Amino acid sequence: MKTRDSQASDVIIIGGGATGAGIARDCALRGLRVILVERHDIATGATGRNHGLLHSGARYAVTDAESARECISENQILKRIARHCVEPTDGLFITLPEDDLAFQATFIRACEAAGIRAEAIDPQQALIIEPSV
Repeated sequence: MKTRDSQASDVIIIGGGATGAGIARDCALRGLRVILVERHDIATGATGRNHGLLHSGARYAVTDAESARECISENQILKRIARHCVEPTDGLFITLPEDDLAFQATFIRACEAAGIRAEAIDPQQALIIEPSV
């Protein structure tokens, strides 16, 4: 493939967010000549507006088990290949007084079925982990 300034490339990647940049890096590591095209600044789209969490997939466990399994699988891959980029913080799903308490058990079972670690803790433990709860 030729560009306007006659530089040859093996692949052109459109989009400079996390996915595009990751693919560009992977291609470059494999010896390919890469051009990354981004309409604006790098990571100013959805990537730049994320809140920096590496999701476990738990939020999908009950309603979309396949997505939950894919999430935890990708989570584990990223922790393995880019450990220096991941700070383990765990997370909390809160059951409020008006919530159906039976859903808590359903949620935990669905997480476990998807390979996602989940456990019920009491409110005092939650406050130790996250005082602003």
